[in-house]
Amino acid sequence: MNETSDGELNAELEQLDNWTSAPPPSATAQELLTPLVPEAHWTSTQLAVPLIASSQAFYAEWTALQAEPPYAIYHYTDACGLNAILEAGCIWASDLMYLAGGRETDYACDLVRGQIGRRWNRADPLLNEFCEKAQAALDPIGWQRSIFAACFCENGDALGQWRAYAGPRGGYAVGLRASALRGRYAITALRRVVYDPRRQEALVGGLLDRAILLLRSQQARGAESMGPILEFLADHLVELIACFKQVAFRDDCEWRLLLVADTAYPGEALSQVRFRRAGGHIVPYVELDLSARLGADASPIAEVICGPLERAELSMRAIQLLFKKRAIAGARVRSSALAMR
Repeated sequence: MNETSDGELNAELEQLDNWTSAPPPSATAQELLTPLVPEAHWTSTQLAVPLIASSQAFYAEWTALQAEPPYAIYHYTDACGLNAILEAGCIWASDLMYLAGGRETDYACDLVRGQIGRRWNRADPLLNEFCEKAQAALDPIGWQRSIFAACFCENGDALGQWRAYAGPRGGYAVGLRASALRGRYAITALRRVVYDPRRQEALVGGLLDRAILLLRSQQARGAESMGPILEFLADHLVELIACFKQVAFRDDCEWRLLLVADTAYPGEALSQVRFRRAGGHIVPYVELDLSARLGADASPIAEVICGPLERAELSMRAIQLLFKKRAIAGARVRSSALAMR
């Protein structure tokens, strides 16, 4: 395991204390985000060239909207969850369809359905057929893939989060270094959640309009071209469905570590999926390693914040012992500066 010097540790802790959110940079100043679905079948069709151009246009907009992540992002949990994370050395990314009982994906899917409905035109049979097929093809419940998400907050000491997770039994915020998460998992992507409904509608509408324009172009062959165009839409709507939430939750300032797995056939992707019980459902999830890798990366855990709790020093002592047991070097433990009322 790589040891962290006192000077390096002090510099990292200073970043934690002094970091402030920066506005989203322009797309020209950033390298375009890597797509969540990297192996796209539509790239080998006759429409590959215009579809790739449309994809680049989408990711230019999407990249500009995604700010540079903060130094650390925080996962709020209770004592049982914290103990499981530190003892097992992993965090769970749950199937997005099951978050909040499915209400989060319902919100994004309703927005997509509404945008498709606005483009329906009785006088255009080709467009109507496209809209009808799009309503079915763009519904995640029928996809042969799963989107897994681990959810985080920019603020590690947020009163609203403590109210949700703390209560009389106490809560904890596990702070993970965003830079370590980005380079740690080959098939995951860190994305900021978008709450602005105008931007949400503009992104979905822009994707649909590009697809319809291509459907009507000379390069397309009418109904024969719908298959790859719908695949293109589904591969890009994965990004939006995974990152759209209602504006009422904007104070969460949420980031998500996302993984898209092809679950159509038995294989490596499906073998990594585990299952747990929650709310009467069987919920699929995957485990993301947070352990300190011998001879490689240190643990991405930067700190743990103990929420408002009587005798918080007892919890802090136990967490420090857990850090030593799990060889998590360079991480700190501190208590919340807030008080629950």
